[in-house]
Amino acid sequence: MKINISYTSDKPMYEQIEDCIRQAALSGELENNHPLPSVRQLAADANVSTITVKRAYSDLEREGILYTVSGKGTYIRLDNVEKIQDEHTAGLMNELEKNVTELKKAGTEKEKIISAVNKIYND
Repeated sequence: MKINISYTSDKPMYEQIEDCIRQAALSGELENNHPLPSVRQLAADANVSTITVKRAYSDLEREGILYTVSGKGTYIRLDNVEKIQDEHTAGLMNELEKNVTELKKAGTEKEKIISAVNKIYND
């Protein structure tokens, strides 16, 4: 699993780490109970602070994607992957609805929005 951090992105670094881990877990790249790098190791690899990695791990643990065993490490939890995927998809669909509504209010033609979605989907 490769963590890609964009230092110029408006998205906070901890959210970028969360997105990378979540995507790897939900896509099947990481299997259930797969160990993740330690907080210190991932911080060094991604060139971020340990606080940033701790925040990402903590958020993902609250979502149910990770679990931590004291003294052992942090692991992927995929026993509830369908629920996590459904929640993630629902959140993304909500964002899409808001964006399409804003585009509609801005006067963007329906065909142009559909064309953009088709282009993104086919890439």
